[in-house]
Amino acid sequence: MKNILSLLAVLALVGAGCAAQTDSQTSAEANADTQLVVGQDVGEPTEVDQETDPNAKPVDADVVFEDVDTGATVNEDGVPVTEITLGEQADVEISMEAGNFFFTPNVINAAPGDLISITFTKNEGFHTFVIDEIDLDFTVAEGEVLNFTAPSEPGSYPFYCDIGSHRAFGMEGTLIVK
Repeated sequence: MKNILSLLAVLALVGAGCAAQTDSQTSAEANADTQLVVGQDVGEPTEVDQETDPNAKPVDADVVFEDVDTGATVNEDGVPVTEITLGEQADVEISMEAGNFFFTPNVINAAPGDLISITFTKNEGFHTFVIDEIDLDFTVAEGEVLNFTAPSEPGSYPFYCDIGSHRAFGMEGTLIVK
């Protein structure tokens, strides 16, 4: 019984705080200028009125940090974050077919640092698209698009399917960067 009374008292206090605003100000108006920011002294989230503190910085829903030791970007759980730029136009666009022991086309030409976009228009079987030198390993699926950046060093970079003996049977090609 004592716990129930305590709970009712807490609910009454919370309810009183919600009802304390004036009739001329709606809840939406009250929150329009208030954003959640990281407190400057203790690092805890606090509410700050943008009008009274124009330097307050809002906290985004997805907080990311830079690892001081490695410089890598990680989220608050320490999971690496990959940045993706949407809407960026590819420098090289390829429509590719993957089938039993072939990629068509099997030669891709690009300049150093080009953004390459490969759309797999047809896929027969289970295949991958691998380029060892840039640590690229992509599972091919019909209709999927693979975007990656060409190496900065000119040269020939083999790509292949690493499933079973597919590469040995000719499922390979070359990315030529010049």
